This record gives sequence, C-alpha cells and structure tokens, in this order.
Amino acid sequence: MTNRFKRQILLSVGVLALGLLAIVVYSQLVKSNTTKNRNDLYQELLERSGKLNRDLPRLLDKQTRFERAEVVNYGMRFIYSLVDVDKYQHNVDEIRQQIEPAMQQQYCESEMLTYYREHAEFLLIRYLDRSEALLFELRFTGDQCAT
Repeated sequence: MTNRFKRQILLSVGVLALGLLAIVVYSQLVKSNTTKNRNDLYQELLERSGKLNRDLPRLLDKQTRFERAEVVNYGMRFIYSLVDVDKYQHNVDEIRQQIEPAMQQQYCESEMLTYYREHAEFLLIRYLDRSEALLFELRFTGDQCAT
C-alpha cells in the first residue's frame, strides 16, 4: 500500500466516523425535543384540567352533570353523570347510540375542543349513571374528524 492510498483510507474512515457522530448527536437532539414537547403537552393538559375542575361538578342540563376532567396518557378524560339513568333499569346501548354521534360532532367541530383535537392524543368521555357506575366510554382522536 502506498502512503497516498493509506491517507485516503484514513480520511474515509474519519469522514465515516464524523458522519456517524453527527447522526448520533442529531438523534439525541430530536429525542430530547420530543421528550420536551411531550412534557409540555402533559403540563398543558394538567393546567387545563385544573381550570376545568375549579367549577365542577356542574349540572349542564336536566340530565347531565360534568363531574371532572383528568389527564390520562397524554390525553384528556371528561367524566359525566347521567343523573336520571340507572345502569340496571335502562338500555345502555341505546343511550350510547343516542349520545355518541352528537359527542363526536362536538369533538370534531367545537372551537372549545380545538386544543384537544390538535394536541392531545385523544379525548375520552366516560359516562356514569346516577350511582356513579360506569355506563360506557367514548374515545375520539383528531384523525376521526374530516379535515
């Protein structure tokens, strides 16, 4: 091997090593930004749930009480009670079929829910009966809405 060939190989190895180092540094920066963004999202969801919960529980209409808001895995859960419904005396599937389309439309179109559509991973709406027994849950994500 000539000295010129050895220098070319050494230079190639050096360039390859610098390239790999750049890839590692870049991936660490992206990872830390992603973690920071996730932490910021979680903090924002916590703040929003705290603001909502100040005025809760609150009767929204004759049948529905908004109990509380909770942060769950980078998403938000709203908990409602249907004050005149008993899980064992009503057809839960029929109630769900009546409520779900309207709630999905609200989720997709309401300006008040824009933040959750655009930033939270999901919105989970839990319905309880008057004894606080679980009736059903509705789960919505931004990709369920037509753009």
